[in-house]
Formats: sequence, structure tokens, C-alpha cells
Amino acid sequence: MTYGMSDHLLNSGLLSQISELSTRDKQCLISYISEEVEVEKMEENEWDSQDTSDLEPYTLDELYARIEESHAAYLRGEVLTAAEAREQLRKEFLWLR
Repeated sequence: MTYGMSDHLLNSGLLSQISELSTRDKQCLISYISEEVEVEKMEENEWDSQDTSDLEPYTLDELYARIEESHAAYLRGEVLTAAEAREQLRKEFLWLR
């Protein structure tokens, strides 16, 4: 069954690669694709309907305050290393390896 796929997709070899995946990897791939489709739908509709007339740029004082807050969090140890952040993402998004 081709499910209406384009000739390009059918001839690309991608389908044979997908068929060789484990069941878990296929489930992760389905989740990933489903999420991507939802994000695309949201992006298409969301930005058109948002009212941005009340948005104002940050002042320098606000920016400096945010930098100071971030620095204080760093000094308190409330930060993640890149490896820790990557591990959290891998747990949340199973298709990341």
C-alpha cells in the first residue's frame, strides 16, 4: 500500500529503512512526526491570530535585571551543564539519540 505517497518518497529507499526499524523506534518516529505536524499547524494559525499591539521592547534596566537573575541562579548552582540538558531532552524526546 502506498497511502497516496509521492513517487519520490516511494523510490527514495526511506520506506525500506523504516521497515527495518524496531517497533519502539517506529513508535518514536510516529510520535515525532505527529508532534511536528501539530507544531506546523499551530505555527500556521497561531501567529496570524495573535495580537501584538501591546508588546513593547525590553528596557536596558529590564535586560540587566534578567542578566543579574541568571547570574545569581548560576552562583546558586541552579543551572544544568550541556550534558545534563541533553540527557533531559533525550528522556523527554525519545527519538533523540
